[in-house]
Amino acid sequence: MATYITVADVDAILGTDWAPDDKKARAVLQANAYLTSLSLTGVDMDAIPEEIKQAGAELAVVASQGKLYQQQTSGTLSAKTVKAGSVSTSKTFASIDSSKSTALPDGVQFALGLLGPWRASAFSFNVYR
Repeated sequence: MATYITVADVDAILGTDWAPDDKKARAVLQANAYLTSLSLTGVDMDAIPEEIKQAGAELAVVASQGKLYQQQTSGTLSAKTVKAGSVSTSKTFASIDSSKSTALPDGVQFALGLLGPWRASAFSFNVYR
């Protein structure tokens, strides 16, 4: 796992009151894991850009609140009825659309916006010759 931010970085960006002291180390660990999972490209690890540090700080705050890896448990209730002649069947189910970014906490959405220049497009791929 890459280390993009430290507790000291987050304290410098957001002040020392962003989370209780006992939660800071784990929140920063989770933020670094999240950033690593995004497979950011072109980042100089010896001089982390300020936008990435800011994004990491935002992710650390969300992680300190227990919301970075929280699963979405609400959705919509849908019903589907099919009728053929005199026979009818009905099915009711709940659906969760986890692909929408609106399901993400606002701090995560802000962080992903800051990381745009370093994120590879989902529709691109590398060609090696």
